[in-house]
Amino acid sequence: MKKGPKRYILGKYLKMRFPDLPTKLAFVLIGTTGTCNASCIHCPTGKARTAGSPRQPMDMRLFKKLIDGIDNLPMKPPTHIGFGLFGDGLVDPYVVERMRYSRDRIPHGHFVINTNGAAFSAARHAELNGLVNLVTLHCESLVAETYDYLMQPLRAKNVFPKYRALIETFHGKVHVSVPISRLNIDQAAEIREQFLNWGASTVHFDPLASRCEPDPVLFRELSLDPFPIRCGPDVLDNLIIDCDGQVLVCCQDFAREESIGSLQDQSLLKLLTNHRRRLVRRRFSEGAHEEMATCSRCFGDLRTENFPFDVSLSPHMPADS
Repeated sequence: MKKGPKRYILGKYLKMRFPDLPTKLAFVLIGTTGTCNASCIHCPTGKARTAGSPRQPMDMRLFKKLIDGIDNLPMKPPTHIGFGLFGDGLVDPYVVERMRYSRDRIPHGHFVINTNGAAFSAARHAELNGLVNLVTLHCESLVAETYDYLMQPLRAKNVFPKYRALIETFHGKVHVSVPISRLNIDQAAEIREQFLNWGASTVHFDPLASRCEPDPVLFRELSLDPFPIRCGPDVLDNLIIDCDGQVLVCCQDFAREESIGSLQDQSLLKLLTNHRRRLVRRRFSEGAHEEMATCSRCFGDLRTENFPFDVSLSPHMPADS
């Protein structure tokens, strides 16, 4: 039932039985492990607010259930299947085994590893080059003092030497993601130039997001000029799933306040059509974001046409604005 008429017939049957089934699953983000080797100062990971979150790798049986479920959906493979949600994709001890299984089951899938690079080992991870489509490398500065402050407890002296080896191993597949803040906006051009000289495929600058933090003081100090982020209902065409199988509305929900089901006790098909997912979709359609604790606290800088090079820094905004 994987290809051709049989899958088409299955799709028509499932759409009749599950009318709320999305026509596509655009973006899948998997918490293959709950452990991150960094606790960046503006990230809830490793802080008291997320102390109750799971830190273990995703159980392999649960992972296979997820991948098999994606493979059996009556639709094209997602355009993005990312390994690494609140934990680092290369910290996961089973990352190679998971990628082998995923590539075997979904041969045309677009697979991405999300990492800060600190756990990279050519001996352990070189095989991934033949399996992944992209490695997204999170780096906030190439100035050691700035890096050490923003990405603590990582240290530039330990991580920077791994960048070139990672880029060489995954030649043409390394996409560098740089969250822009007041502490590194003046370094953006140099960061891009250096990574491209090392052989990175692209360098992308991302607006800083509040990550639904209840206390906005630090975010307001670091961000440029934030506005409320209010997603549309199509965000429910994505799948965000943590290492214990909890399904979330958004990858910004680090404290896991808005669970909409669990793969532990539901099939993927039911998770994509259950009542809680329908309720959130309706809220977003109606603009009722304030009814959700996470969404009401979600703010971020806006991406301009030539972000961040055309951004003019405004005075610091009050923490309660």
